[in-house]
Amino acid sequence: MTDSDYAQKQLRVIRSLMERATVYRSISAPTALVGGLLSFGGFATAYYAKHARSHPLSTTEFLIVWLVILALTCLANVIFLWRGSVYRGDPFLSSGMKCAALSLAPAFVTAAVLTFLIHRPIQLSILWITFYGLALLATQHFAPRSLIVLGLTFFLTGCGLMVMWKHLFTPPEPSALVVSGIMAATFGGYHLAYAAAVWALGEDRIDSVPSTTDSHV
Repeated sequence: MTDSDYAQKQLRVIRSLMERATVYRSISAPTALVGGLLSFGGFATAYYAKHARSHPLSTTEFLIVWLVILALTCLANVIFLWRGSVYRGDPFLSSGMKCAALSLAPAFVTAAVLTFLIHRPIQLSILWITFYGLALLATQHFAPRSLIVLGLTFFLTGCGLMVMWKHLFTPPEPSALVVSGIMAATFGGYHLAYAAAVWALGEDRIDSVPSTTDSHV
């Protein structure tokens, strides 16, 4: 191998590492903020249903509310990623984006399949919390520490609820309002805390610097 070939190989390695290190934009602070606020909106919807009409959210209504929140959060994420790719002059479906998608897919697909097999709100919430944490942990080889901490927090919370929920609530089956409170505390509170931490620590500064090496997320 010539010196030129070796240098090109090293450059490709460096570019790949830099790209993977910025894949965390898929869970950007603005997206976390949007998702967190929407999650509190989900709790507000459940509260309204409980106290302003004759009956609380049904299981179907609970599922619809939180799937709408997921869809809106994903839409916001796509918009933020697209704007970032346009600003940097990179393709939207970059190799980094594909790497992130492949890492997240197993946990997300499994959670999606189980969602339509489970019909109890508390079990759905534990499922979503746990598998979301697993999805984030799957990015540990290229994501920053803050994202891994977020994933670990979700995963441990899901595992804890899985073991303890029958002992935490009386009666054992909590209402849709209580479950929506759990969703708001996790998907709302954790994401807002994550967004605040990213902005406070300055981890989002790389988003303002156009790429000069290769296509990034």
